[in-house]
Amino acid sequence: MQSASESGVTSTQLRPLLLGTAGHIDHGKTTLVYRLTGTNTDRLPEEKARGISIDLGFAHFDAATFRFGVVDVPGHERFIRQMVAGAANIDIAVLVVAGDDGVMPQTQEHLDILQLLGVQYGVIVITRCDLIDAEMRELVAEELREVVAGTFLESAPILPVSGLTGAGIEDLKQALCRVAAEIPDRRHVAVFRLPVDRVFSLAGRGTVVTGSVLSGSVSAGDEVELLPAQRRLRVRGVQHHGQNVPQADAHRRAAINLAGVAVSEIQRGDELATPGVFTPTTRVLAEIACLSTAKKPLRHRQVLTLHAGTTTVTVRLRLTQTLLLPGEKTYADLRLKESIVLAWGQRFILRSSSSQTVGGGRVVDGLPGRRRVRNLQYRCSGAGDALEETRIASLLEQQPSVSDSDAVQRLGLSIVDATETLRSMTTGKPVNVIHDPASGHWISKHWLRRLGMSLLRMLREEIKRQSPRRLLPRALVTSQCRSFDGAIHVPLAIDALVKSGELIQRGDLIGLADQQVSLTKRQREVLDLLLPMIAANERTPPTHRELYAATDRMNPSDIEQLLKLCIEDGSLIAVSQDLSWTPTGLELLRTGLRELFQIKPEVTLAEIRDALRMTRKHVVPLAEYWDAHKLTIRNGDVRTAGPEL
Repeated sequence: MQSASESGVTSTQLRPLLLGTAGHIDHGKTTLVYRLTGTNTDRLPEEKARGISIDLGFAHFDAATFRFGVVDVPGHERFIRQMVAGAANIDIAVLVVAGDDGVMPQTQEHLDILQLLGVQYGVIVITRCDLIDAEMRELVAEELREVVAGTFLESAPILPVSGLTGAGIEDLKQALCRVAAEIPDRRHVAVFRLPVDRVFSLAGRGTVVTGSVLSGSVSAGDEVELLPAQRRLRVRGVQHHGQNVPQADAHRRAAINLAGVAVSEIQRGDELATPGVFTPTTRVLAEIACLSTAKKPLRHRQVLTLHAGTTTVTVRLRLTQTLLLPGEKTYADLRLKESIVLAWGQRFILRSSSSQTVGGGRVVDGLPGRRRVRNLQYRCSGAGDALEETRIASLLEQQPSVSDSDAVQRLGLSIVDATETLRSMTTGKPVNVIHDPASGHWISKHWLRRLGMSLLRMLREEIKRQSPRRLLPRALVTSQCRSFDGAIHVPLAIDALVKSGELIQRGDLIGLADQQVSLTKRQREVLDLLLPMIAANERTPPTHRELYAATDRMNPSDIEQLLKLCIEDGSLIAVSQDLSWTPTGLELLRTGLRELFQIKPEVTLAEIRDALRMTRKHVVPLAEYWDAHKLTIRNGDVRTAGPEL
């Protein structure tokens, strides 16, 4: 078989794939990796002394147009955690069985784990073939066919090799390349994610972490987020199989040199990710399966150990039924003892207190929050659906809107894909959505209407409490709704109600349409003339007498009635019998007064007039109004700040 260099393909053009070994202890996995790569992955002194793998080992080799990153996992039952950490991200599994031993307990358990983790491609290798004859090889192969029946390895090639002589290694490489060619190119996901499997320090460089890049890419100078600590860190440099590289992409092994963090502050099970995308959680919704080989069923409220990526956490099952029998599947609400990051579609393993693999599953909602799920079966079936629209519709039944941050962790979508799908749902099914430009979220029309009804009820109660006012400041209404579910969409709900005619808006004031006084065409025309005159002179509005003189369309007494209506509904505030300000203008002067008192604790009327750029006919009634409302306190010829200022 041609090497990459012989075929004219450079290392940067090679397609990266991760290959992981699996199998019983002492069945020749590490020796096989040495024959493939020339690297002894047993790096720890104890591993070399005992001749068995204890922790994960890493190596690589190039063949045809592929660069295979190899993860060598330990086979002993006490090191299943390390095995799961190594197998979590692999593209191709190599199930290793010694010809002189045959299928053993960890052979079956590793196969179960690979199946639960959703691995889809692999080969089977019979090692130590130099110790057995052809008939024995055939018997072992026949036994393996029975064991892998119904699994992803059912049609996988079975290859005999010898770690001692190297026989069959080239055939194995060719078989791996054939399997690799069947793996479709994965769609590029921009979000970077790397589960940490090793942490160490290098002299002169500081802290280095290694792992297999799940998605996205990372480059020197990037900012990444350490999870679950939610701490921002800077990447000093990146290496791939011992070589400095400008960036490391998905399905590649990477060593990342981090600035500003000590080795003791990071551990296996932590993750590096694009900042701001993922949120640690202690609860996920998932589809789980009880292994058909499990000795006991899974129970509601049972405590197990969950393995996901390189992390391990204690979990309590909340099932839709009392028992989940071996071979059965169901949906579960998983409560985690510690916060970790789990995303939609991510696979995990469940192990019992007796260190037996009993099941596993996939996440259907990686951040359900504290919301109660009334029908877990219905909610999870929608959340785990293959159709993007169905997943979004399921989420929008639980909450008012979908944000960019929901896309990756909760929906398994890129932000771009989520936006495109949501845009197509503005007129389609299964749910109609509207884009809220203020928040950037997409809200369902159903939730927007619910929010609008709640807003109308609140507004009706508040206007009744503040009678005779019929209009309230929009900012006040928004503030009163801050406890509503979906409160960030209240401005959008107000706009929708104004458009539908259920609310009216005058300037920055809003009110219930059915509680407004009906005006004639002439009255409306007069108000449309007079109110802008007051608003245009925020500091020194015209007096009521000046307003009477501004139009001959109505007599002074009728104009005075219109002004009283404006005072009642809050669009004007009466300071005296002959002067009214808009709420905005009055607040502007109040702000100026506050600033004046910050400079001088005592001020005269003339100083207020000059500082606020007013006339005497305006400042005298306004000062008396402020005195009455305790914004100022008069003491002879001077005033000080009042308790209500």
